[in-house]
Amino acid sequence: MSLDIIMLLAILGVALVLFVTGWVAVELTSIIVMVALMATGILSVEEGTSGFSNSATLTVLALLILSEGLKNTGAVDALGDRILKLTGKTEWWTLIVLMLTAAIASAFINTTAVVAVFIPVAYRMSKNSNVNVGLLLMPLSFAAMIGGASTMIGTSTNLLINAISQSYGVDKFRIFDLSLLGLILFVALVIYMLFIGRFFLKKNTKNVEVLDSEIEIKDYLTEIEIIPGSTLIDKELAQASRLAESEDFKILRIIRENASHSTVQIDKLKEGDILVIKTNIKEVLRLDKDEDLRIRSHYRISSIKATEEEEDNGEVLFEALITPNSNLIDQKIKDVNFERYYNAVPLAVRKSGLLGQQKMMDHKIKFGDILLMDGVPGRDKFYSRHDWVTIQKIAKKSIEKHLYQRDKLVMSVLILMGVILLAVSNILPILISAWLGVIMMVLTKCISFRKAYENVEWKVFFLLAGLIPLGAAMAKTGADQKVADLFTQLAWGNEPRFVISILFLFTVLFTGIVSNQATAVLLVPIAIKLAASLSMPAEPLIIAILFGANTSFLTPVGYQTNAMIYGPGNYKFSDFVKVGGLLCVIFWAIVTFLVPIFYT
Repeated sequence: MSLDIIMLLAILGVALVLFVTGWVAVELTSIIVMVALMATGILSVEEGTSGFSNSATLTVLALLILSEGLKNTGAVDALGDRILKLTGKTEWWTLIVLMLTAAIASAFINTTAVVAVFIPVAYRMSKNSNVNVGLLLMPLSFAAMIGGASTMIGTSTNLLINAISQSYGVDKFRIFDLSLLGLILFVALVIYMLFIGRFFLKKNTKNVEVLDSEIEIKDYLTEIEIIPGSTLIDKELAQASRLAESEDFKILRIIRENASHSTVQIDKLKEGDILVIKTNIKEVLRLDKDEDLRIRSHYRISSIKATEEEEDNGEVLFEALITPNSNLIDQKIKDVNFERYYNAVPLAVRKSGLLGQQKMMDHKIKFGDILLMDGVPGRDKFYSRHDWVTIQKIAKKSIEKHLYQRDKLVMSVLILMGVILLAVSNILPILISAWLGVIMMVLTKCISFRKAYENVEWKVFFLLAGLIPLGAAMAKTGADQKVADLFTQLAWGNEPRFVISILFLFTVLFTGIVSNQATAVLLVPIAIKLAASLSMPAEPLIIAILFGANTSFLTPVGYQTNAMIYGPGNYKFSDFVKVGGLLCVIFWAIVTFLVPIFYT
């Protein structure tokens, strides 16, 4: 084994550890890989930076801007409003409409953007039909994943796989080459969710109670402080009825200044005591109005309270779901000047998945977290579509309308249709047609470049640009051939269907812990070399990897949309293993049987 291969494997090993542990952001990990490949001499500077000029990276960037254009004109929200009119009180029909719409939208619009917009729609569906929102969000994510996998422009992973395949001499996949298999998998998803999956979710997700116009969600973390002059001072905790623990209210610990540690065992409450509370929205509102207490993050709120005229427009609380490209990620709540930049202050935080014991103000914001915010309606900074998605506004009128260029809605949809038509008819390559669409979006003022710079998920761009050289390094060092030879020895004499089956299964499992783009970069070159060794076409193996990377339902971390719905749906990790695991087995059987038929 050459020194270059050993160094490459070492870089790959470090990258996998970083991907799995999440110690650094995935896009930073990919840039680390790119720099390491150049620093070790495995790749030249031109080869190492080739990802930034790769057609897949540039096409993804154009498609992300097009998606933002559609969001900016309100086209995606309008789609959500339309489907609300189609759903009734029937659970199964609500599921079908939601999954079908999400799948179709994700085939042409960034999957993450679709799910971000449809989470509030799912909440409204839940309220209208009295269906537990936990029954809607997981099917929403899974349907969007399948929809994105069904066209070559549906996800960045598909474009990346297409680009890598072409670099190895494999014919380019057309936009709808994946659609037939994608349609069959979607039908399988619908049948599974209607007759099996939703019953698992009924048993394992908590009900979301609807109180007036509020959607009650538990497990928010907040901190309250005993203020000077409080009637609670020198009272025992047991005597403070308003702080009595219940199913919806739990004191995690009490922090006292100059104390060596925090506890819940105290004699009497003192001025300045900080109580770390796990509770729900209703209780947070109650605490916020208590004159003897103060929510710690609320100490500056008096300067931004709404005027009487503004309060007449409705309440000013909203829930903010942190998006993948948010500037707030990895910042502690206490270090962010929410008042200055957002005209809003966080009252509580609901972590994505698990609720720890640490102080709320020390919580480091992560993708998927939900912040319960107190803001002022009608002010420009109240709603940040770049840093979060508002998944619920409590008893207040919609504030999004003034943010959208509603008069450009039809134009933005026509531009997207034109991009697709030019690419499908082979008049222009998708790269050129997508950027032509971007130019038209800007010229027609559907979106400005400033908004595109602010809102586009640059994370995806840098992730792809950094990972693409890894595939080039595998080819240059011969590492892909080494791994393919090892696999050939294990698979020699077996039918192509067996190889397809193993590749799909391995891709699904690997994507459950590592990003789907990283999985694709690693496996596609190996699959192409493996196909040559086994004297079989490469396309079936590539298709197996493509669908495996886009349909890993096993964990909430394998795909961005799963992470997004983890917290809002009140899911447990085991819910994904149960519901998604069985679905992966079904998809495994379908792919194993149909891929050799459709793509050979």
